[in-house]
Amino acid sequence: MKQKKLVLAGIFTALLSGCGQSAVTCSDEGAKKALESAIRESLEEVAVERVKDENGSQPISNSSIRAAIAEIKLVIENIRTTKEDPNSTKKFCTGSLKIVFSPETFEAATKARQLVNLSSVEEMADLADVEKGADYLKGELDYNVQPTDDGEKIFAEFENADGKLDVFGEVIAASLLKTRIEAQARDNQQQAEAAQREADAAIAAANKANLDQASLALKSADQALNYAWQSIDAETRKSILAQQRIWIKQKDSSCKVEALQSSTNPTEQKIYELQCKANVTNSRAQELQGYISEGY
Repeated sequence: MKQKKLVLAGIFTALLSGCGQSAVTCSDEGAKKALESAIRESLEEVAVERVKDENGSQPISNSSIRAAIAEIKLVIENIRTTKEDPNSTKKFCTGSLKIVFSPETFEAATKARQLVNLSSVEEMADLADVEKGADYLKGELDYNVQPTDDGEKIFAEFENADGKLDVFGEVIAASLLKTRIEAQARDNQQQAEAAQREADAAIAAANKANLDQASLALKSADQALNYAWQSIDAETRKSILAQQRIWIKQKDSSCKVEALQSSTNPTEQKIYELQCKANVTNSRAQELQGYISEGY
């Protein structure tokens, strides 16, 4: 859904067959029909702009947009004449424009905007001073009407509608884009899940390699410790046996605590524990070497 807000610039004109009259009032049926035609034309322009993607491509056809606009109901009510031109037959008018949508259209538009993290239809309506009901949007509209000199046709025109038509057109565009946006969201979710699975697999492989390496390091340290212990004479071993047993308990408990503090991942905890035991065991093996060289 294109984020750029379309500014309605220029005049929208609609022509209808009249009744041969040379004057027209704001509330004449012919005037209202002419205005309705102009509104539908402007809604199409807004919707066409809004469905374009960032590259300017238009995934929804003009015919689909026109079909969606044809399904909505336009109600022009509370019409007032605000000014008359004494030198022409033009009348300046104000009225309430009510656009009635199907509930499904509102729901689809709201869902589509949620998926792309845009404001809700209600929030859009509030910002544009548009009243939102269960199935309609309603706002004030200034316009003018004028018959041709021969009274055969009526022109109705308005300049920008203070952002109101932007809101109306956005609802149409968003509802039409819902299916496409949902499909894109599913694709994005699947890609994200695939990327996560790949990352998880890479982490698992790295953890296994680190675990294997830590296990080998501890095995090597244990061998060095056993070699040093066996190299000590029996009398000395007997005298330091209690000390050695205390060291084993301290090694196991301290490395367990260090592992738990280093990570919340069970595999990583095991790696840290094995690495800790390997380091402590190597240090102890070097200490035991002292008993050998000093001849205790």
